[in-house]
Amino acid sequence: MDNKKNKLLIYGASGYTGKIIATRAKELNIDFEIAGRDPDKTRRLAEELAVDYHIFDVDTEYAWKKALDGKQVLINAAGPFKFTADQAMKACLKAGVHYLDISAELDTYRLAQSLDREAREAGIQLISGAGLFVSYDALVVYLSKLVAEPEYLKVGFRHYGGFSRGSVLSSKNIADLGTLIRRNGEIIDNPDPKSKMFLFGKEEVECMPTPLGGIILSYKSTGIPNIEEFFSLKLPATELQDLTAENLPDGPTREERAAGRNGISAEITGQDGKVVKAYVDAPSGYDLTPLSVVAVAHRILNADFKVGYQSPGSAYGEDIINDIPDTYLIDNNDYQKNQI
Repeated sequence: MDNKKNKLLIYGASGYTGKIIATRAKELNIDFEIAGRDPDKTRRLAEELAVDYHIFDVDTEYAWKKALDGKQVLINAAGPFKFTADQAMKACLKAGVHYLDISAELDTYRLAQSLDREAREAGIQLISGAGLFVSYDALVVYLSKLVAEPEYLKVGFRHYGGFSRGSVLSSKNIADLGTLIRRNGEIIDNPDPKSKMFLFGKEEVECMPTPLGGIILSYKSTGIPNIEEFFSLKLPATELQDLTAENLPDGPTREERAAGRNGISAEITGQDGKVVKAYVDAPSGYDLTPLSVVAVAHRILNADFKVGYQSPGSAYGEDIINDIPDTYLIDNNDYQKNQI
């Protein structure tokens, strides 16, 4: 990697989560620029943060080339990722720039997976799902090492803090997939979807079967052949009939985000029947996602990366959780709140 390429570019920075990501990058004194489609919002944010900016549509190839010049890593925060990931990934491949996004859309993960060879040839790391899945994947990697041959993984995600406009629109792409699981290494429709109780500390919560991303990301990290995922709420797209950007709020306020916490609870069963459980206690979603993706970008900017398609866990293992403030992995055997 060229030593001069030491900057971060955040695309979609003027969006709800993009702003929080850019603010976090500023807090860490990372050298970064922002980019987006909305001229007024992008310019205003650039002035607030005192950083350089680029205004261009995701389909404009020459603008990507200019914006990615001198950059080491891109964070794509412009969802729904169905409409932005392909263009942004391919721009990064051409420019030799590492790619991160905060997608929760399975098709984006599949796209990243399909570009593994190109990413290796370009010498870049390609991670789709480098938001809340960073601590999720770290938890799974940690647990997978506690049994000799991990056979079954079940994960429950308790979300707190409402939904941003982008997440609601993205959730439509998740809901449309139905209830997918991984069975004997293959992704299939769940033939018998049932809710399941998960323990978050001392509180048990009923979670509903929902494909969250671990069926691709955690499979990449661990190779566990049977994976099922569950979510504590109905996806917002299933509750709202008329989904347009105009009739949705930006997202929860800072105070609303701070009023509760996220939880990720996982259990792994080994081939011998041994069951191990642990959970992650983390800030609410729209704080956790920016803290996570900037932690990964920070690693890359310090030359810590693996080329090719990666998941957070395959690139960084379980110790990446130590890079995420106020986030704890708690082993259910002893309930000791210790970062690993």
